[in-house]
Amino acid sequence: MLEISVVVPTHNRAPFLEACLVSLCEQSLDPSRYEICVVANACIDNTLEVAEKIVARYPKHHVSIIVELEPGASHARNCALSATQAPLFASIDDDGTVDSNWLELFIARFTEIGSDLAIITGDIKPIWEIQKPEWLTPQMELYLSAATRVGMQPRFLDKDEPTCEGNTCWRRSNLEAVGGFPEELGRVGSCLLSGEHIVEERIRENGGRVFFDPRIILRHFIHADRLRPMWLRHRLFWQGVSEAAGRAYQIRQGLPTPNEVFIDLPLKPGDWAFMAGDTPEHLESSMSCFRSLGFVLALTGIMPTER
Repeated sequence: MLEISVVVPTHNRAPFLEACLVSLCEQSLDPSRYEICVVANACIDNTLEVAEKIVARYPKHHVSIIVELEPGASHARNCALSATQAPLFASIDDDGTVDSNWLELFIARFTEIGSDLAIITGDIKPIWEIQKPEWLTPQMELYLSAATRVGMQPRFLDKDEPTCEGNTCWRRSNLEAVGGFPEELGRVGSCLLSGEHIVEERIRENGGRVFFDPRIILRHFIHADRLRPMWLRHRLFWQGVSEAAGRAYQIRQGLPTPNEVFIDLPLKPGDWAFMAGDTPEHLESSMSCFRSLGFVLALTGIMPTER
């Protein structure tokens, strides 16, 4: 009997996909108890070849492949949600790998805690493609999905504590109760618009709880091109756009939204010039400014938040 389904949304990441899928197929959990669904999301590389190679290599495993031309991580997850059937639904980033007890730990926690537990998330261990820059601060690591920064004790998380969608497992019934993942939000290809946290917020509104287990580890590959101040500025700007998109979505859905929003933007022309400085010190000092800039431009309609 299938107990847990795993979705691997992937977009042109063939060089990393094989290691990800091997780590899933080498689980300590008996293959009859889980299924893996690979969603090749608008791929133009050899993703299908890699996935089919894994199917042939592990004939006793339930590995399915969905070819989906419509791009979007949320759309890919919804495709897998419809195509799978186990009561637990886990997601992993296609450039990550996990330990052999990854699935068993998810199942054990859900069994131990009970029916009000809706989501379990784990920790992240970064694998740096190049040496980690000295200027990279702990806060910046969060935007790289290179850390969680919620400690090393298993516990329930508050609503303002970050989770990693690429290392998360949901109770299927909780996901279906909120209609799955909102497809107007979430990553699409190289676009950095995000918003999967809205699912978590909706599930919390329904009484579901979120648990963090530091033993559930995603080893996440951090690409060299992301270890540049310009990329991080880009990421922070889109974080602001994403927050505005999430706010608009909540309003459309009639969900509670904060009455006040903190905006951190320069008041003097010279301060705007400082934001564009090339040094890591400039980046550290202007992080919240780029995030606020994206939020304000999206809120005023200058940056579109709907696809």
